Amino acid sequence: MTHEFKTPLTNIALAGKMISKDSMNKQESKIMHYSEIILEENEKLRLEVEQVLSMTALERGEIPLQKTELNFHQLIHDAIKCINIQIENKNGNLKLFLDATNFTISGDKTHLTNALCNLIDNGIKFSADFPELSIRTSNSAHNLIVQFSDNGIGIEKEFQKKVFDKYFRVPTGNVHNVKGFGLGLAYLKKIVQLHDGTIELKSKMGKGTTFLLTFPYV
Repeated sequence: MTHEFKTPLTNIALAGKMISKDSMNKQESKIMHYSEIILEENEKLRLEVEQVLSMTALERGEIPLQKTELNFHQLIHDAIKCINIQIENKNGNLKLFLDATNFTISGDKTHLTNALCNLIDNGIKFSADFPELSIRTSNSAHNLIVQFSDNGIGIEKEFQKKVFDKYFRVPTGNVHNVKGFGLGLAYLKKIVQLHDGTIELKSKMGKGTTFLLTFPYV
């Protein structure tokens, strides 16, 4: 965990120094590049801190959920804002198919937004080049259905039941830049369950992964 925290902090510090250096020479393109690094690494650090603190607090029962009526489509847009720079940095694309006509649920805005950020972040991490992501919503008789898909490396069948376990990280083969503690999906599952929802995944090696979430209506 110490390593995972130190890496973005080091990158932020280095980028800050380079901005100070290049600002004297007025190299605007480099300054913009380093500024983007700072923003991206800061967001990575924030997500990692949120995962560790939230998971610990939730397991201890220290943070009761503050549930209100929520527009889930708005939550999706909020989550995209917090992580969009990472999508852009990998020249990725996120398509939305928000077809649900009933998208109001009872939930905790902060935890649900963080959980969605983790889901998107996970899709980016396991897409080696040019992530193609999609989020679809639809309705069943009693639930809002949310489907998140990526074009990543996929998850072997033997690991699919383990990905929601704390600290478990799927072996990534030739993808060497995957960082994290193995808490993102464990946190996601915990939050979904606390909202009386369900989560499942479908994946095929080399073909990407799809997560299917359901939440009961208000």
